[in-house]
Amino acid sequence: MFFKRAALACLALSCTSIAVAETSSVQLYGVIDGGIRHEKRLDGSHVFGMASGIAGQSRFGMKGVEDLGGGLSATFTLEGGFLTTTGNSTQGRLFGRQATLGLKGGFGEVRIGRQVTFGYAWTPFIASPFGVAWSGNSIGNTFGYKSGDYGPDGRLSNAVIYETPNVSGFQAGIGYSFSTDDQQAAGSSNNNRVLTAGIRYIKGPLRAALTYDGLNPKKDSDKRKSQNYQLGVSYDFEVVRAFLGYNEQRKINNSPVPGYIAKGKHKDRAYSIGASVPIGAGDLMFNYQHAVLSKNRGVGAAYRYKLSKRTMVYAAGNYYKVRNFNLDENQNKHQLAVGIQHSF
Repeated sequence: MFFKRAALACLALSCTSIAVAETSSVQLYGVIDGGIRHEKRLDGSHVFGMASGIAGQSRFGMKGVEDLGGGLSATFTLEGGFLTTTGNSTQGRLFGRQATLGLKGGFGEVRIGRQVTFGYAWTPFIASPFGVAWSGNSIGNTFGYKSGDYGPDGRLSNAVIYETPNVSGFQAGIGYSFSTDDQQAAGSSNNNRVLTAGIRYIKGPLRAALTYDGLNPKKDSDKRKSQNYQLGVSYDFEVVRAFLGYNEQRKINNSPVPGYIAKGKHKDRAYSIGASVPIGAGDLMFNYQHAVLSKNRGVGAAYRYKLSKRTMVYAAGNYYKVRNFNLDENQNKHQLAVGIQHSF
């Protein structure tokens, strides 16, 4: 009788463990992207050969969730970039893209760690079909989220970010980096701090987002308190999805990448217009962008064909004109590329 009860107790404990395990998960994921690219750079040099991360940076990561009960969950994400061409890590660290730990529930989600600004995460893919990806087609050619003022390539270390739950398509968020440098110095004013915030609407065919990034530089620094405002709107007409974007940059410390700012100037504004047209098992994408004051403008186009849900082949190209105020001359650059991307 004793052994029977003990066996039943063990079985009950086992079932409980299984139930708990079923409410927790860890997922390994990634993107592998590479191809062949010809590139003419602003200095006039030409490069032809293999390239990594053309349509999207190659990366690997782990993300997980644990149900804590009462509608509360613990979350984490660890994500690192790498070069398909060499296997080397990018961002100078193992998990340079993201390293977060958070709590999620009916209140929304709070995350701490290395993560991206809302100007990187929310606006670009609504303002342009290429978003932050597609190499030289990226909206980062003119929009200010890539500026080092808001972390290298829009990535913040030592950050805490809160996102509200999605309510009828609406969502808002706010975040703060205590130090964009890896090491946080004693005394708040001895660190470069960043405030990032955003609001977006995604429901049906309409997508819209407005974001803000602002730098509060360390004291005794010659840096300005730079600000970056971005607005993106897109609408799916079924036969075509249209994209519109606007960016205003104030008190710039670092010029838009790779644009130039005239000596003594510290502001810029940019806009973009684009479209994505479904064709067969893929889609044709187009975008024009123009940074008005830095006189940086160009066009990008690409076609991607889906071989499966996780694998695609593509061809892309772009052409840009940039004003170099230091040399008082116009320069141009372009890219042509073909490649393949697989997600897992």
